[in-house]
Amino acid sequence: MDIKTPENKFQDVSYGEQEYKDLLQHLVEDVTKDRHHLSLFLGIYVPNKQKALKQLEDKLNKKVTIVDTAELVSRIESETYEKLDQFFADMHESDDILYFKNGDKLCGVYTSSSHSHVKYATPQERYFLEKVKSFSGLVIVDIEQFSDADKTLRRAAHSIVSFTLPKSKFKRAIWHLKNFSPHGFELKTTRPEAYGEAS
Repeated sequence: MDIKTPENKFQDVSYGEQEYKDLLQHLVEDVTKDRHHLSLFLGIYVPNKQKALKQLEDKLNKKVTIVDTAELVSRIESETYEKLDQFFADMHESDDILYFKNGDKLCGVYTSSSHSHVKYATPQERYFLEKVKSFSGLVIVDIEQFSDADKTLRRAAHSIVSFTLPKSKFKRAIWHLKNFSPHGFELKTTRPEAYGEAS
């Protein structure tokens, strides 16, 4: 059974738009109620993600703790559970904003056919969501590819914020240059239509 949230207002927010400003105001009011808020940061444009984190620190007067999700997730389920238990136990009294980078390490997997467009949550992902639900504060999961955020994760999220490349051709060109390597630049394109399937 998927973990669902009663909040639907901020399920399709674009960074920099009025809806994002509304979300910031909502978070200012919401974090004082001693309850959790799970937000997904989806997209590849890191500069705006960094700006968003700075805005959250300033607005909420809280520090951002950056966590590498890859260090918490193991191929062995029991090891992942132990690591998540220990991490959230250590953060129990924390008032920080938790920012999980490389959030795709938590995300679901494709099953049955290799041509499947639907991802299903892993046990580790569901366990993570249960831990988040009992954490009083703001938790952000950063995922670069929209299609990596499976249906269960989306339903659990109170807000989903998109960080797309800027409309400015100059800014886009600068970003591409910074992300170009001698071996070329490559974005994952596996099952891009899955984004629509998961919404």
